[in-house]
Amino acid sequence: MGHDIWNFIDNSDLNEYTLIVPSVAVGNVGQLSCDLLISSLQMKKIASVYSPALIPVLGYDPYNLQSNSLSSSCEIYKSDRKNIVVLQLRAPLICKSARIFLEEIVKRFKEKNIKDIIILTSSFAHENKHISTSLFRFVASESSLYKKKILDLHWIEHKCVDSPLKIYGGGFSSLLYEICQENSMPCLILYKYCSEGDNIPDAYDMISHLSSVVPLFSDKFDLLSQMIQPVSWKLLFGRPPPRDIY
Repeated sequence: MGHDIWNFIDNSDLNEYTLIVPSVAVGNVGQLSCDLLISSLQMKKIASVYSPALIPVLGYDPYNLQSNSLSSSCEIYKSDRKNIVVLQLRAPLICKSARIFLEEIVKRFKEKNIKDIIILTSSFAHENKHISTSLFRFVASESSLYKKKILDLHWIEHKCVDSPLKIYGGGFSSLLYEICQENSMPCLILYKYCSEGDNIPDAYDMISHLSSVVPLFSDKFDLLSQMIQPVSWKLLFGRPPPRDIY
């Protein structure tokens, strides 16, 4: 895509790394989960991305109030300890340019030798037809690296009634999965049924669920104690109402 700008601060090879991508979806659960992961693992920013597919956003560093750097619509973070790369999105994609941008993501990271892609997303709570079961569902490609673990954990697979794959309220997750399939890239979608509101608990649930198949945290300590909320979450709902209105 000629107008894309991928500014890599660290241009090292990503062989044996897993790429995690949030889909902008119901309650922004995928993005909140990636925020929580970046903050908890103290991941290092390695790139900023500009694309006509992205709505421009500029703000302060969401993970460090003492930092002088700015954050933008799309940034890439890396954890060398866990062999994880996160492509964080802070704005929705522009529909007409989405496919080209997502194809560029898969192409770029395939060139960097990542081993697989995990997509974190969400779906409308009213789409859950089996309310007595887990709120999580998954879609895994035939070449997914986590199939055995998933079977052992008895995760519930997304029932694909439609073809192609559809996850209602799940943003671009189905499209990115399709592109991964076209490029023989192992891919896993993990999503949770939820509603709009305070979706911070959903982000904690998502990372906890993901950790059962991807070793993100130490087994020696309680998982919750290792999760660190980003400082930016303090402003997630704005300022409290002024007292003098009461």
